[in-house]
Parts: sequence; structure tokens; C-alpha cells
Amino acid sequence: MLKKIRAIEGLRGWLAWTVVLAHLAYCSGFNVGALGSHVGSLGLSAVLIFLVVSGFVITHVVVEKAEPYPVYLVQRFARLFPLFAATCFFGFFTNDLLAISLAAPGFNDSEFAKVVNGVAASNHKHFWSHLFAHLTMLHGAIPNVVLPYSEYAFNMPAWSISLEWQFYLVAPLIICIIRNELFILLFAIAVAICELWFRSLVGTVQPGALPLATSYFVVGIVSRLTYPYVQGHNWLVPAAALAVILFPLGGELRPFLIWFIVFFGLPQKCQERPGLAGNIYSCALINPVAQYFGSRSYSIFLCHYPVISAIVWLVCSYSGTPPEMLLLSCLSIPATIIVSELTYRYIELSGIKMGRRAAAWMQPPIASGVASR
Repeated sequence: MLKKIRAIEGLRGWLAWTVVLAHLAYCSGFNVGALGSHVGSLGLSAVLIFLVVSGFVITHVVVEKAEPYPVYLVQRFARLFPLFAATCFFGFFTNDLLAISLAAPGFNDSEFAKVVNGVAASNHKHFWSHLFAHLTMLHGAIPNVVLPYSEYAFNMPAWSISLEWQFYLVAPLIICIIRNELFILLFAIAVAICELWFRSLVGTVQPGALPLATSYFVVGIVSRLTYPYVQGHNWLVPAAALAVILFPLGGELRPFLIWFIVFFGLPQKCQERPGLAGNIYSCALINPVAQYFGSRSYSIFLCHYPVISAIVWLVCSYSGTPPEMLLLSCLSIPATIIVSELTYRYIELSGIKMGRRAAAWMQPPIASGVASR
């Protein structure tokens, strides 16, 4: 079993709750206005950092384990699909409840209400098409002109899980190309061209098709491949200073800046080194709470939206004010923690164990005569 990198585990916990915070803002109607819109926009930035982390972690798996492609793929599928399927099942019903609630006159974000209502209508009208797309976990790459609201169907945050799965399918090939100096420049040019082309071609709200988000995964891949050279240095403080300087430049750059702060603090000497930066880094990412939520980040990410949707239907009358969001948060956060703990124990871990058993069965047996000598 690969040893987990604790700082990345803690980062996942922070990212998952950032996405929850963004959806609380949307579902409470608080995302309208300067402060609310800023809170609502945090969700996409957190997901984009998740993509970089995924590139790093999958490269770590491919480099360290070097297992056959079918074995690798079966384990990745078993890691994602059981919880994905369960939350999509409940999300189908809770999205209807949310659509009913957002039809209330007091809800002040008509654009978000329109999207939720459109998703609910598409879930029913194109149910079998959505079901097939979700069974393949490729729904995030299907344009809206082909299948309306395909990326958001059943469980809205799951569009990024489709993106993860698309990356998993080709990750070993991408890693192999990047490790070859003869092809890396050509690959970079191809990625840039594909991203520009897809931006004008694919009609999806989120970057749910892999060519639209390859750059984030590639940053994670390159980070892992260069990690052995970073280990012998302590660049945490310079990286943090550079991130502070560049942070005001724009939203698209910020996920990379946050990632680089975490990445350059990964070496153990940075985490143990006395000093303000090292202490802040350790307190933020390696404390027991961050580690706990990081280990359950996948469950938190997929469970929170159906939970929030159900609670909105049960209790909320809309005003779009901070107290409204506070009430929804006080109810939804504990409920999400409880539900995600249960799904982690009984669905997520079961899927991981199933993947390991399947991988063990698929691995070619070692000749007993050779092993005993």
C-alpha cells in the first residue's frame, strides 16, 4: 500500500468543505451580491485544485506501483463508482425537492433556480440517456446540445467525477509522454490547441471534457515527477511570497498558486522546521481534523449536495440574507458529516476493498516454485 502524503490529505479536506460552502451560498440565495458571489465562486477554484491534486496522486500511483493497465483501471473504477452511483440515485430525488423549494418567490437567484429546474426536467425527460451516460461516468463530457444538463444530471457536483474518470482512462499514457523529453513539447502544444478548440466547440457550463482541463492534471503530473528534486530544498517561504504577489492577477491563476504553496511545503523538513511558515503549514494541513476530513473528502464532496437539497426543502423560506445561509449551514454541515461518515465506512471503503480483491485476482500468479527458492 502506498504511503499517503499527509499534507495533500489535509488539503483535500479543506477543498471539500470549500465546495460545500459555495453550494450553501447558492442554495440559500446568499451568492447574490459582492460578498455572496465571491463565496459562490470559491467552489470552482476548489474543484480545479482537486484536479491538480488528482494529477499528482495518480502519477504517484503509476510511478510507485507500476501495475498492469487493466488492474490499475479496475481499482480506479471501484474507487469512484459505488459512492458515485449511490449519491446519483438519491440526487435524482433531492434535486426535485430543491427545484420545488427554489420556485419560492423569496429566492433571489433566478439563474441558479433556472439551472436546478432545468436539471430536474432533464432528469425525467431524458432519464435513460442520463442513466447510460452516468453508468459510463462520461456524462460530464457530453455537450448540452446533445443531452441537456448532462454534466449536472442526478447529482450536480458529480460532473468533476466524470472529468476525473476521463483522466484516469488516459493518465498512464499522458505520464509516459511527459516523462519522455522527445515528446513533451509536442504534447504541450497539442494540449494547448485542443483546449482552445474545445472551448469554442463544447457547450458545457463547467470544464467537464478532459481537453478543457488537461492543463490542471498536467501541472499535478509534472509536480509529482519533479518532487524528488524538491525534497532536498525548502522553498515554502519563497513560494508563499510569490503566490501573494500574483494572487490579485485573476481567478484562473489562483488554483495554481494555492497548489504551489502546498507542493513546496511537502518536503518533511519544511513541515518540521521551526518558524512561522512551517508552523502555519503544519497547523493548517497536518492537524487531526484536516486529516479526518481529508480521508472522507470524496464522501463529503458527493454527499453534501443531496443533503443540502433535502434540508432546503424541509426548512427554508428564502430571504437571501446571511442569517438564512447561517441557518442552512448549521443544519447541513452536521448532517453532511454524519452522512459522509456512513457512506465512507459502508460504501466508499467497500468499493476500495472490492477493487483490491479484483486486482489481486487479476494479477498474474507468481510461480510457487520460484517463490520458495
